[in-house]
Amino acid sequence: MSLDRIVFALYLLANLVIGLLASRHKGSDTRGYFLASEQLPWYAIGGSIIAANISTEHFIGMAGAAYAAGFVVGQWEWGNWFTLSVLLWIFLPFYLRGGVYTMPEFLERRFNKTCRYLFAAASLVLWIVAQMAVIMLAGAKALEAMFAVPPLYTVIGIAALAGSYTIYGGLKAVAWTDFLQFLTLTIGGAIVAVLGLRRVGGITALMHAAPHKFSMIYPATDPNYPWFGIFTLFLSIGIWYNCTNQFIVQRCLGARSEWDARMGVIFAGFMKLAIPFLVVLPGIVAFRLFPGLHDPDEAYPTLVRKIVPPGLAGVVMAGIASALLSHLASVLNSASTVFTMDLYQPLIRPRASEKHLVRVGGWSSFLILLIAVGIALWLARGQYGVFYLIQDVGAWIAAPIAAVFLLGILWKGATAAAATTVLVAGLPYTAFIQYIVFPRVAWLHPYDNYLNRTFVVWACSMIAMVVISWFTSPGEKAKVEQVVWSKECLALPQAEQARSVGLRNPVLWWALLVAAAFALYSYMIWFQFHRSIARIL
Repeated sequence: MSLDRIVFALYLLANLVIGLLASRHKGSDTRGYFLASEQLPWYAIGGSIIAANISTEHFIGMAGAAYAAGFVVGQWEWGNWFTLSVLLWIFLPFYLRGGVYTMPEFLERRFNKTCRYLFAAASLVLWIVAQMAVIMLAGAKALEAMFAVPPLYTVIGIAALAGSYTIYGGLKAVAWTDFLQFLTLTIGGAIVAVLGLRRVGGITALMHAAPHKFSMIYPATDPNYPWFGIFTLFLSIGIWYNCTNQFIVQRCLGARSEWDARMGVIFAGFMKLAIPFLVVLPGIVAFRLFPGLHDPDEAYPTLVRKIVPPGLAGVVMAGIASALLSHLASVLNSASTVFTMDLYQPLIRPRASEKHLVRVGGWSSFLILLIAVGIALWLARGQYGVFYLIQDVGAWIAAPIAAVFLLGILWKGATAAAATTVLVAGLPYTAFIQYIVFPRVAWLHPYDNYLNRTFVVWACSMIAMVVISWFTSPGEKAKVEQVVWSKECLALPQAEQARSVGLRNPVLWWALLVAAAFALYSYMIWFQFHRSIARIL
């Protein structure tokens, strides 16, 4: 165990050093601090997107969900081929060519200031609770299970480490430490997956020994994974998370070219296809080797503790810490960006200097981190399933936001009045659907699941946007046309087209991504129903 602790400590030290070294070239203006001076290459963008997205929610929460339910939770990753495609071909050109800092700023350009402030405030609350406090809780669970480290020390230590280089260095420090963390979490995840599969005789043996754990299609009435809810969540939660979420899109805004931004997204898409093999499979392996765990979230730490030899366990734990650090740092940087550029500057100091805004970004990061630490320590007193908790919290705001962004960018007729109404009514309407409609309408009882509820809210939000827009005044035609999608957005800027041919063509790699996603889905669905038919015959 001492060797593991040494490896773990050396990794944390290397992480801090790289973050501080990258911070030396961060730039002194807001674009330097919040957008890395727009100099990030494609591999840093893709790696940073994955590192920002993958957290202990996955290694602890998703692996725990796989232990309890099976490979069905892998669809939260595989389904990203769709939402990343929407980001790639619809949203990204507007974000980059418009020179925006934040997603709320885009809403103001399309609709009005009220939409900007509402989205900014809702995002901050959600990030602090679900994407920072709960993620630190998951990290505390992991280190307590493996190294017997009390949650208090874990939460404070991780927060201090991530905050040190994030507050000082901005997005540039975050992106480059993210790339290191992406490599580390991939290596750590691969070690556990390979050792675990060797212990159970390989993936084919595992699939035939526990075929029920590889079902992808659950009944529409399943309380946790209804097939309809899973296949429609990408219209709401998926669009919100990948296309309108600041801490995902901000890496693209810091790209050195639009080609780099697009290739970074595609690279992230391929990694999304690989993540279930690094996270979900180990959860099923743990079920096979250690059935009967009291807390499914203990599946991954138990697997590491039991099958990974000394030294390598330190590398694996460094991978889990990488996931935690990168996610926390990314959300913290984006939260301070949104607070500074979408709330502080327009509402408090409209004429603030660049230097002053950078300073506010640092101080707001510190305060946001303190609040998140306090909430994490409070949550540590209870028992929560990390993966389900995060998904359910996000579902409360995802659907209205996804509807506003989708219709805002695809339909010229969407009005500011409609967008404002949907954003204001979104939270109480979600509560109405969750606590009144589904419990009290008898025929809906069997479908009472947050995924199904979210689809209902999303569909109603889309309808409300259309109906209200018909009866309210649209914005200025010239202004609206600048931020509404057209087929010209599919092509790269003229200056970048000449070098985007052959193997450098984003369309080629995107097509391969989509083909790979369909092949994986097809095989898993075939396996499920082939086994079912074989049993009947």
